[in-house]
Formats: sequence, structure tokens, C-alpha cells
Amino acid sequence: MFKQEALLEYLSSPEGINKIIVGIILVGAINAIFITYSVRSTYGAAKKEREQLKIQQDKIDKLSPKKE
Repeated sequence: MFKQEALLEYLSSPEGINKIIVGIILVGAINAIFITYSVRSTYGAAKKEREQLKIQQDKIDKLSPKKE
């Protein structure tokens, strides 16, 4: 196992702090990519569903036109 004192000393050094910051940035970037993918897939599914409903409504309107 690691010695806690040596690990804390390393993480307190400028090199260790830089690694911590890079790790936080990487986690944030991965999180942002995941959120973007989730939003796009959800929005894309909703958009496709709206288009299909519009096509379906157009077909219904063709079969039974409204009387004026």
C-alpha cells in the first residue's frame, strides 16, 4: 500500500496539484459529452415523433377532408 504521508506530500506539490486539476478537467469534459449526447438523443427522438405524428395527421386529413 501507499504511505499516506508520501501521497499527501506528492498531491500537495505543484506537480500533484496539476494532475488533480487535469483529472477534474477530464471528468468535467466527459460529463459534458455525456450530457450533450443525452440531450441530443432525447431531442432527436422527440423531433422524430413529432414528424411522424404530422405525417400521420396529414394522411388522416387526406382520407377525411374537413367540410366547410
